[in-house]
Amino acid sequence: MLPLRCKHLFFVSVLILFMVAIVPLTVQASDYGTQDLTLGSRSSAVTQLQNDLTVLGFYTNNIDGWFGPKTYDAVIKFQKSKGLKTDGIVGPITKTALNNALAGTGSSSPVSKIATTPSASSISSYNSHEKPIVDSFRANFDGSPAQTLVGRAVWYMEYGFMKYGHTKYPTTGYIDCSNFVSLVYKDFGYSITSAAKNYGSVGVKVEGVYGKKISGTSKYTLVGTENLKPGDIFTFWNSDKTQIGHVAIYMGMINGKPCIINTCSDRPTAIGIINSFSYWYGSSLKDVRRVLPTNSYVAGSKITDQGPVIPEIYQIKPFKTIVMPEDLATGF
Repeated sequence: MLPLRCKHLFFVSVLILFMVAIVPLTVQASDYGTQDLTLGSRSSAVTQLQNDLTVLGFYTNNIDGWFGPKTYDAVIKFQKSKGLKTDGIVGPITKTALNNALAGTGSSSPVSKIATTPSASSISSYNSHEKPIVDSFRANFDGSPAQTLVGRAVWYMEYGFMKYGHTKYPTTGYIDCSNFVSLVYKDFGYSITSAAKNYGSVGVKVEGVYGKKISGTSKYTLVGTENLKPGDIFTFWNSDKTQIGHVAIYMGMINGKPCIINTCSDRPTAIGIINSFSYWYGSSLKDVRRVLPTNSYVAGSKITDQGPVIPEIYQIKPFKTIVMPEDLATGF
């Protein structure tokens, strides 16, 4: 998987803004039937309920159309997250809350008529590589500001439907590496440059982290992972090593490997996860920068959230419901 590196050339903006026809993105409300769904119910409505609770991150078991104890527990968790009566009964109020959660504000943005559809192979690659990493990150999520920031980067990967390009995502739906990092940090009140070449002066350098060539091979390994913290910013040289050409956000050690999230190729949208530094990512690593303060790594610390940003238009056709962070079980 190759990085999509920032060059910050000004192009295609006028074409995007003036020559693109748009079509609305609509979300179909789920039909749970007219009867309350309760423990022991079996129906297609329960299947729909399980599917929707899965999308929202509250249900992780088999979709079988049976309202058993695990579905009941998922309903309770959802009701609790919305401040509803936690009775495990899916009646009119809970049905409305589910549909409101699934609607999301992202559904109000139009989709470009020339928007691309993610290929089946890219979705398959995502499911085999990124999904296990994200699932593990979710399972160990501690709610700290640093992990919340990483979670927002994951949210953009899953729900931002970003397409790679050197224009501003809020107005065009296109993103590049440094705009992505800047966007994620801005959601939490940090103003960071959107020019990759300037990332050498962002925050402070994390000492002792570098790519080391493995003797007798053409491969590299990442040294100093014990010095890293979630949210750290990785910077990489451009092709002739004259300036920074690519940046990424460190997620943490996940499933025993250091993971970064950044713009890269061969994924459903412009964003993907890298957990190997054997080749380009090891040989091109410049340094790692830290922006977040010490209390960002402590669960329960105050979080100021100004995002996420919904683009005015999508350049990639959303292939699943766009759910806002506050409606998801873990916020991403």
